[in-house]
Amino acid sequence: MLLLSINICLTSCADNSLLKKPNLKVLDIGNSYTDDATAMLPLIVKASGADVSDMCLYKAIRGGASFKNWYDIFYDKDPSSYSIKKVIGGMEANVTIGEGRANDGTLFREALMQEKWDLIIIHQVSSYAPYYDQWKGKGKGGYLNELLSLIKEHQPQAAIGFLLIHSYWDDYSGNQEKSSMKRWELIAQSVKRLCNDYQIDIVIPYGTAIENLRTSIHNNEYDLTRDGTHCGYGLCRYTAACCYYESLIAPRSEISVLGNTSRFDATNISSPFPSVSVSDENALIAQRAAVKATKDWYSVNNE
Repeated sequence: MLLLSINICLTSCADNSLLKKPNLKVLDIGNSYTDDATAMLPLIVKASGADVSDMCLYKAIRGGASFKNWYDIFYDKDPSSYSIKKVIGGMEANVTIGEGRANDGTLFREALMQEKWDLIIIHQVSSYAPYYDQWKGKGKGGYLNELLSLIKEHQPQAAIGFLLIHSYWDDYSGNQEKSSMKRWELIAQSVKRLCNDYQIDIVIPYGTAIENLRTSIHNNEYDLTRDGTHCGYGLCRYTAACCYYESLIAPRSEISVLGNTSRFDATNISSPFPSVSVSDENALIAQRAAVKATKDWYSVNNE
């Protein structure tokens, strides 16, 4: 049984000694929302000039994955494929990059058992992210305890991180709250309760960063999503990656994302809803939204 401890943080509480550790190895276990949060991270890191030669960030991705799905993958009981990919870093981890087949958790087991990770990041699937009371049960939205116990069994030295994800478009059919803000509030409250109940060493509040951005003039009628749920390919994904950078890389490199010169032209990308390009006009607004989120995970700041 996982021991519970209290770790309440209103500002970034990541131990800088962890993030500045030589040869830092990070594994992010998630789904398409992890892809949203990290897709533009290499672009931002390159523009920052931050030295990531003595670290690495890998991600394990399974579309629509919940805590339970990853627990089931480990035991060869999940009917969907998944992948292991490298995101950034000059180091190589002892993992196999590639596609894992349905009902075959070999690649994930190897990643969790063969490498010694310093930080492992998880998050709950978007459909259950606002509903913390279900996270500890045995239903589809449960298995938090089981997944954390599995991680601690094989990676007892690893710190635990968590993604505070973004919320759906107001008018998305799956948005039971019918409001991106109200749904984000429930997600934020769930993460806050998580930090009360467990030893969570770092939160990457990219969902808060996006909610900050949605209060600006750069929001659009689809809340910057590309399909009602996922981040738009331009500015929204950029904001998420800015927050990921500011949470994980900035404390290590001492180079903030503020003033980052990376830009992204999304005009030729096809998606159900239009994407917003990252331009000189809006990049700094996105960067500020991300930095504000890392300073206050649970509040929307639109000054």
